[in-house]
Amino acid sequence: MKDAREVYDRFGVMNKLPGFKPHWRIGIGSMNPVVYMTADGVQIKNMYWSFLPSWAKEKRLKFSTFNARDDRLLESKVYKSAVPGQRCIIPATYFFEPDKKHYPKPPHPWYCFKLNDQKVFSLAGLYNPWTDPKTGEELYTYTIITTEPNAVVGAYHDREPAILDSTQEKQWLNPDLTEPQQILPLLKPYPPEKMESWRVADAAKNPRNDYPEVIKPVSD
Repeated sequence: MKDAREVYDRFGVMNKLPGFKPHWRIGIGSMNPVVYMTADGVQIKNMYWSFLPSWAKEKRLKFSTFNARDDRLLESKVYKSAVPGQRCIIPATYFFEPDKKHYPKPPHPWYCFKLNDQKVFSLAGLYNPWTDPKTGEELYTYTIITTEPNAVVGAYHDREPAILDSTQEKQWLNPDLTEPQQILPLLKPYPPEKMESWRVADAAKNPRNDYPEVIKPVSD
């Protein structure tokens, strides 16, 4: 993640996020900047990375919700109700995937992926404000949507985060688009010629290693 001003300008954010600073590695269950549309325009808010449906009784679910498959959104009791009006964007400068193609069993080498046509880009997501039934505390939560991989990501992994271009971003956040046939076609593999990848050290596997060296290339 780059500095706050670059993100605000890139997405036309109307507010500011206190304490916004770059991260080199984030982990599931962490609080991260998410862009979403409100009645006051495009806003940015720290949200919890693991989607919690409104009916969840506790914060820890028995299944993972940090990613949501695009081909199962409409049949999912977790995500279906969020598709029409609770779409969001997760700003990113790169992402990691493990090599499960050449290494079916752990440990998997990890690879870093970035776009070569833009520094800050958008990952498509869904969000939900969840209220803890025990404490009454409200927590905004989100998931990153995945789709079929392009040739670059597909060389190592069978899914990739759904990346939106600048035109698609406006459509994705547009509250007037509520029908699946208007929304789901935006979720597709990113053009492989606009993406590059490299292997990173095993330190990238640990979200505690939040420093620049985790994205440095290492030899295969």
